[in-house]
Amino acid sequence: MKKVSFLAAWLMLAGITTGTAFAQAPIQFNARALVAISDADLSASALVDGNRYTTPGTRDQLTYISFPLNRNGQSIGTSNTLSNSMALTDKVLAIAPNGRLGFVVEGRGQLSDSLATIKGITDFPATNYMFAVDLSSPQKPLVKYRLPVGAGGALTAVALAPNGTSLVIASTESGKELKLIDLDASSKPKYVLTSASPVPGVAITDVTFHPGGQFVAYTTAAGEVGIMKYVVDEKTKKPYVAAHGKPVKVGTQPGSGKFTADGKHYVVADSKENKVFVVEFGTDETPVDAKIASQVATSEAPEAVAISPDGSVVAVISSMQSGQPFTNAAAGKSELALFALSGGQLTAGGKAQIDGVMPQAVEFDKTGDNLAIAIPEYLDYGMRNGGIEFYKVTKGAQPSLTKQPGRISLTRGVHAIRVVN
Repeated sequence: MKKVSFLAAWLMLAGITTGTAFAQAPIQFNARALVAISDADLSASALVDGNRYTTPGTRDQLTYISFPLNRNGQSIGTSNTLSNSMALTDKVLAIAPNGRLGFVVEGRGQLSDSLATIKGITDFPATNYMFAVDLSSPQKPLVKYRLPVGAGGALTAVALAPNGTSLVIASTESGKELKLIDLDASSKPKYVLTSASPVPGVAITDVTFHPGGQFVAYTTAAGEVGIMKYVVDEKTKKPYVAAHGKPVKVGTQPGSGKFTADGKHYVVADSKENKVFVVEFGTDETPVDAKIASQVATSEAPEAVAISPDGSVVAVISSMQSGQPFTNAAAGKSELALFALSGGQLTAGGKAQIDGVMPQAVEFDKTGDNLAIAIPEYLDYGMRNGGIEFYKVTKGAQPSLTKQPGRISLTRGVHAIRVVN
């Protein structure tokens, strides 16, 4: 094996080279920051064989990652004082447009480390709590408050309006499936209003504000996607929501959806149908029923989608059978796929196999040239972590992927990420 001499190493450190420039950093991501949350007490395979494989003392975590990165850890801050659940979609995390405030829906509570096995996800107690996190000091995220939002059921998703001061929260609480919150100047709730599901008696699993702020897309537990008008009453100055046209069925288990930046299309994947759908809503005053503009097949169990800022590329993360027990041949193998989007139509592009367990979140940077994906854990023994991996995107009629060499190691169970621009 050829060894590098100490003299050569010191010359390189001192910048005394033979004219070769230093290489580009191994992670390129055009954003001010990424915010991630990790559910440390649920291994993906526990949903199959019941074994939790917990590490005593490891707790759920929020991580604030500032760019550009450095190797001494000063670009990463953490908080271990809020719980969260990877049993929900990636919509359990919302970040204010200025990046100074975050909201985390708990959904399912934590269990004691001493409980080695579970019978199912219902062993984790359903909760209706939301955390608000002060992110103004990135190295020291601080929980401002833990707020009960409702009296029954479980919270499932949170959406923050483009103005950063209004929240819509989805839940399973019967007759009060939607929670509406406006924040005061100190970022505390003025009130918690409730509204019934637009589809009577059916729980809401996902909510997304339209870029214009006047509409909210919703997904039901029955596999339907629709849109509501978000209205502020002229007399009370308080908001309410009203169904705006009929929803459209997109499968049996749709995940979290996202709007294109122009608001013309809504993209959502269904993890049972193994398809990704482009939906069109009516956002004029006269209600129009939702309709499917296009749909294409994906690999098994698509979990989440991302759309490039220019609306030309859709990324879909599929967990496949990666969450199986480690002895299963399919364990730890998942997929990232790209699709070109034009006029509401999807065209398949490049794919990449991911060596990671049950990824559930994917995000573009502000230029759309790079992707970040969240990996809850790897096929690791001993020290078991999760991570964020990065890909370069080449746009075009058939967009392609190139894996970046670096990754960020996080507390295992990372399942939701948000970009701060």
